Amino acid sequence: MTTSTMTTSQSSRTKSVAAQEQLGITPRPCQLAAAELLEGRCVVEMQTGEGKTLVAGLAAWQIAQSGRRIFIATANDYLAMRDAAAMEPLYQSLRIDCGAIVSSLSRSQRGAVYQSAIVYGTIRELGFDVLRDALSRRRGEPTIVPTIDQLIVDEADSVLVDEATTPLVISDPARVHTASSPALLQWAAQQSTQLRFGDDFEIHLPSGGVALTDRGLARIIHREMPVELNSFTMPQILQSLERAIDALLRWQRDVHYVVRDDQIVLVDEYTGRAAAGKTLGDGLHQAIETKEGVPLSLPAHGIARMTIQELVNQIPRACGLTATACEDAAEFRRVYGLSVKRIAPHVASKQRTLRPQFCQTQAQKRELIVADIRAMQSAGRSVLIGTRTILRSNSLAAILRDANINHVVLNAHQSQDEASIVAMAGQAGRVTVATNMAGRGTDIELSDHVRAAGGLHVIVSEPHAAARIDRQLAGRCARQGDPGTVRHFFAADDELFEVAYGASDALRIANSFSKTRLASQLQFQAKLAQRTLRIRAAAVRQALATSEAQFAADIKDLGLDPHLDRF
Repeated sequence: MTTSTMTTSQSSRTKSVAAQEQLGITPRPCQLAAAELLEGRCVVEMQTGEGKTLVAGLAAWQIAQSGRRIFIATANDYLAMRDAAAMEPLYQSLRIDCGAIVSSLSRSQRGAVYQSAIVYGTIRELGFDVLRDALSRRRGEPTIVPTIDQLIVDEADSVLVDEATTPLVISDPARVHTASSPALLQWAAQQSTQLRFGDDFEIHLPSGGVALTDRGLARIIHREMPVELNSFTMPQILQSLERAIDALLRWQRDVHYVVRDDQIVLVDEYTGRAAAGKTLGDGLHQAIETKEGVPLSLPAHGIARMTIQELVNQIPRACGLTATACEDAAEFRRVYGLSVKRIAPHVASKQRTLRPQFCQTQAQKRELIVADIRAMQSAGRSVLIGTRTILRSNSLAAILRDANINHVVLNAHQSQDEASIVAMAGQAGRVTVATNMAGRGTDIELSDHVRAAGGLHVIVSEPHAAARIDRQLAGRCARQGDPGTVRHFFAADDELFEVAYGASDALRIANSFSKTRLASQLQFQAKLAQRTLRIRAAAVRQALATSEAQFAADIKDLGLDPHLDRF
């Protein structure tokens, strides 16, 4: 046995004893192996239900003993508080203090929590505190975030890939954009409904940006405008119109956002959760508010900005955990210098993938899904149905109501009840309709009756743009040796094809399928569309990151701060 092997073995035994004594939990070999890997620079892929909370805790417990400060990034405030409380006895055994940063804390309270050796919280909370510190430092005021030596990211694919180029922006409400007056917004919203795609404006893929054509520009410039617009320049008017078109066509209610308490609340495309406190910049948020007829928020001027990718790369050591990392292994290595290591589950999975269902239309698909649910309920099973969007989940819920199938809906409208809804999803006869990732991070406990009947049945009602999201959804069943089944449903008119290729090409593809070869053709095209979108998304992220890096370098050459002086 080599010295390194012996050291690793001794470290694992020490972790195991500590977990048994302080938590009453005996870590499994796969958990100990994953914890050891997290002490290096890698993303560990573990199947859902393998106990990532304990893995992150064991790794942090070991790392903190060397005096390093650790931030453990969680999916939301609830999980930050839950995980910190669950692991606190382990940390206290060595007088290592921990805490949780949540959105409700004041700045002074945050400062106290950051003095802990181990801090739990979302990456957004950390990022905004780092930006506030930069502003405080410029004003000669005290800062609260000490140097963080190690970052451990839960749901690493979501944070380090999907949200990588998401800008965190602190705004000054006192500095309002003049080009966002109600009169201009209302005029732009009205005009946007009268312009035609292709003739008057174009949408540039893959960015999705809206731009007026020469014909569209001519029509607007020669159109009579109300006197309230006289104080605006023509570039301001045209930009407002382009934002209104974008709000009308690309930003859909119950897909990209929900309306809650007369406010626009954005929804994360990949998690299905409400992105509380997040707004769109450059007046787009106000354009959506105008479209929906809700009170306008102040389009404040940005004064500090940083992407999540920039934040992560500022921390000396980073690592992560997720159930789906292999698909983006190249991006993890290129952007963060992180390898991907897959850990086998402690027991072989009993998940069975049932024969996929293929059909021509959404109406036919809904009939097949209803029949599948009835069959599972009759067998005493529980059913979890994943959808791409809130709109789809609400539509499917209406179909189930008409079919007299009792069910519960989980999406951004019910986010405050997420944990309780998911906890009950394993009861006999229970049917839960959810956006694909709602409930991620919360276990579905099966009743004894459901376990004996075959476990949870997961329905992937439509392919997601990212194939790994489908894999995450499938992983909601058959956890830790439990039985479970998964069935995928495909239709020729699935939204995936329109997202990947546009409406006209999606229609052409749908019409090309033959009845005799529908299954093979549809499955192949779905995989191809997902691959197309994955490559496109990676290219967009890389282009944005390159642009950000070049801009930051240019700002630094001028002796300025790229996070504070870009505005």
